[in-house]
Amino acid sequence: MGELLDWKYERLFSLLDANGDGVIAQDDFTLMAGRVLEATGERRTAKGEAYTGAMMNYWQSLRQSADADGNGRVDKDEFRQALRRVSVDFDTLIGPLYQAGFRLADRDGDGLVARQEFTTVLVAIGVPATQAESAFDGLADQDGRLTESRLMHAAGVFYRDEDPANSASHLLFGAP
Repeated sequence: MGELLDWKYERLFSLLDANGDGVIAQDDFTLMAGRVLEATGERRTAKGEAYTGAMMNYWQSLRQSADADGNGRVDKDEFRQALRRVSVDFDTLIGPLYQAGFRLADRDGDGLVARQEFTTVLVAIGVPATQAESAFDGLADQDGRLTESRLMHAAGVFYRDEDPANSASHLLFGAP
């Protein structure tokens, strides 16, 4: 694995370890989902339920692929080894979480996410506000809006691509 993917996977691990105990477990996904739903005001809505379901599906996929010792927890080594396998099936295993997150952020349902909507979700998952804003600026179109297709492309690049020229996608969850 290249240095750039190592950095991205390390960053993602640190975000998914929502309680900071050094491993990823189901309670991390529950905690993160709660933070995002609280920040967006979608705790008891269909969008919120879809997001929570997508979070739990992501956890199940990750656990099945990465939890080599079967203890219900994924450590950094297990995570790093498994993420490449899971990312091959991005569209079915990981993509639905990003789609649900986009729809959660799209407050008015117009298919576009504004800067504040995007940063609200990223800050809730643990990305510093200035880095979330920079990520949005790198991903948004010239009108300052983000479409679902642009986000999905960026997320796919984040998981798979090692080309440093794709900087906006690499910075999806903040800078090194």
